[in-house]
Amino acid sequence: MSAAHPGGHRARHRRKACAALCACMALACSNIAAPGPESPPIPAEPRQGPLTGLLDDLGRIVGRETVDRGDELLRILEERGLEPLEQEFPVTATEQQPREMGRNLVATVGEGPRDIVVGAHYDVARLPDGTVVGGAVDNGAASVVLTRVAETLKRHELSHRVRVVLFDLEEAGLLGSQAYVQAEDTARVAAMVNVDVVVGEDTLMYGPTSHEGNDTIYRGLRVACAASEITCMAFPRYPPSDDRPFQAAGIPNVSLAMNSAAASHQMWLALNAGAESGLREGFVPEVFRIIHSSRDTIEHVSEAAMNHLHDLVVALVLELDRSL
Repeated sequence: MSAAHPGGHRARHRRKACAALCACMALACSNIAAPGPESPPIPAEPRQGPLTGLLDDLGRIVGRETVDRGDELLRILEERGLEPLEQEFPVTATEQQPREMGRNLVATVGEGPRDIVVGAHYDVARLPDGTVVGGAVDNGAASVVLTRVAETLKRHELSHRVRVVLFDLEEAGLLGSQAYVQAEDTARVAAMVNVDVVVGEDTLMYGPTSHEGNDTIYRGLRVACAASEITCMAFPRYPPSDDRPFQAAGIPNVSLAMNSAAASHQMWLALNAGAESGLREGFVPEVFRIIHSSRDTIEHVSEAAMNHLHDLVVALVLELDRSL
């Protein structure tokens, strides 16, 4: 996730804070209303208990250089019975990013005349001294989850081609997703679902709902959320990630993240409520204090969060496959 630290806000009276929080919760709930009877909820993949080994897979990539993370994710995809391809693209080397080639990892599931792209960036940020951060929250956990999403979708008959894409160089300016969009026939892409950040396990944040042209995605997400075990919270303003190049190309899209309920409410207020947020002056949401720092470790990620994310992304893709 590209950090977007909100500006400080003057502290408000407790009643104003409560009012703003209630407004936030009301708006979030209004965005997850159950769909009409013409669109019954599609449950996530039924199975005997939760997925296991997710944290083990995450441990294989945490703390490693981006190139090594990519190599390991290729192995994980192959272990899941997939045949991933590498999409290389040229980039300009800098002091912070010395590579001259980027590499997206693409796993294809199913066939069809149009694509549903499900993406997460796998590259990792660096500290000022040049060392890489752990990259568990941002964005190793989501990358690992998408390897399981691809495996699960193989068991379904799909009317679309689903492309699970692990993007490189998001941290350098969304370079991997830009390269993917430039290389593809954008008329073929029906929808894009981006996943960036896993740090809590009971709330799915999504947005930015202020962007136009994404109603089909939001309808599908409401169906998936109605059948899920977690809360879904809509953000009109939302941090930029690999969804933005797809938005610029006119492709319906949404960006998702997992967080705790309290932290999600605070983040909504910080990004969307402005001077009426009720937050103390200089408040920075917890997730922005974790990512791009030495605190971005596997201890902040749970298998429960990764399982919830897997189930919801699968349900969303199946609903989009049915409705688009």
